[in-house]
Formats: sequence, C-alpha cells, structure tokens
Amino acid sequence: MQPYSNEKMAFSEHFSELYKIIRVSAFGVVIISFFLSFLIDDILTNWLESLSLEAEEYSFSVYSPYDWIDTKWALLLIFSIAMILPYTTLKIRSFALPGLYPREKKWFTFSLFFSGVIIPVILYLIWFLAIPFLISYFDENSMVEGGENIVSARYDAVSIISLGIGFSWVLVIGVLTTLVLSMSRFFGMVVENESRIRIRILLISFSLVLLSLPKTYDGLRIIISLLTVFFADSISRLTPIFEK
Repeated sequence: MQPYSNEKMAFSEHFSELYKIIRVSAFGVVIISFFLSFLIDDILTNWLESLSLEAEEYSFSVYSPYDWIDTKWALLLIFSIAMILPYTTLKIRSFALPGLYPREKKWFTFSLFFSGVIIPVILYLIWFLAIPFLISYFDENSMVEGGENIVSARYDAVSIISLGIGFSWVLVIGVLTTLVLSMSRFFGMVVENESRIRIRILLISFSLVLLSLPKTYDGLRIIISLLTVFFADSISRLTPIFEK
C-alpha cells in the first residue's frame, strides 16, 4: 500500500486519527439528537396527519405513554445516524484513500457512497412513500363496515411508527454489517477466503437487530434477525480480495 500522506505513520497514530473520526461522529449524533428532540413531536404529528386514510372519521391513539417515549427516542437515534452518515463516510474516505491503489479506491468509494448516501435516501423512501402506501392499502382493504356513527376507526400511533422504526433498524444495521464485512475482506483480513471477524460481526448484528426491533415485530424477531445477517453476509462475499 502507498504511504499515508507520503509519510509512514505509526499504527497507534493511524488508529488515533480513525478514532477521532468515530468520536466526532458519535458526538454529532448526540448534538443532532438534542436539537431534534425539540422538534420530534411536531415531526411525528405532521407525519401522522399526512397519512392518507380512507376512513372519514379516524383518530390516532397512544395506549402506552412509555412506548410513545421509547418510540420518539428510537426515531431521534435513527434520524441522527442518517444525518451524520454522509459526514462520517466522507471523513473515512479522506482518511483511507491516500493509502489505496487505484483499483481499491473504486470499491472503497462505492461502498462508502452506498452506506453514506443510499441509506438516508432509502430511509426517506421508507418513511414518506413505502409506509404511507402500506397504511393506505391496509386501511382500504381491512375497514370494518358498520352503521352510521356506530363504528369509528382508531389507529395506534405507536404501532404505525414502530413499523417504520423496525424497517429502519434492519436497513441501517444490515448495511453497516455488510460494509464492515466487506471492508475486512477488502483490506485482506481473511483466512481461507473467510473474514477473520465474520462470526463476531454476524453475532453482534444479529443481537442488535433482535434487541432493536419494536414490540410490533414480536414473533418475527428471530426470523428477521437471521435474514438480516444472512443477506449481509451473502452480499459481503461479493467483495473482491485484492492482492497486496
């Protein structure tokens, strides 16, 4: 590999620079979460009101105040991570690019672009296109018919929002798992064509998905967690191993 910034750096110094990027990113997540906490109620209210539902008279209900608080904090974390990702990926790219060969730079840039740009775009599509479409579809096909003013539609706001939170966590954890496994192969951390950290990363990702999925996904946690790590592992195997 080429020397970083035309000078050889001690491993500890190199690691310190990477740690600084991670530390600043983590601090950025905290700061963004703090400012978003003042807006999250309005954001959620406007989003719920924007859903097109066929019921002439419907209302949103919150059956558990504690679940509502948990839901808001989960959203704050997801939105903050999505907003800080472009900055983090750009800094990591600047950090690693000088030490890579031209053919390696293409793969590295593509991987970071996917995680730093595509994740926020997909999250936007999930929240503002996919979920409203699903809610509208199920609303049209599952309305309870009744006499006038006898049956009214009531929707659990926490369950609706939790649906999006689950999709979001699966996307974020799945893509980051794929990225870490791909980078481990990319930088030659392999033994017999297998990443040396593969099992540990898959176990950590499985646990994160299992623990982060909201109650709405009870009964499907293990299946979704297994599918997430399976697809992340399968996609990461497409990453080439460059000979140094």
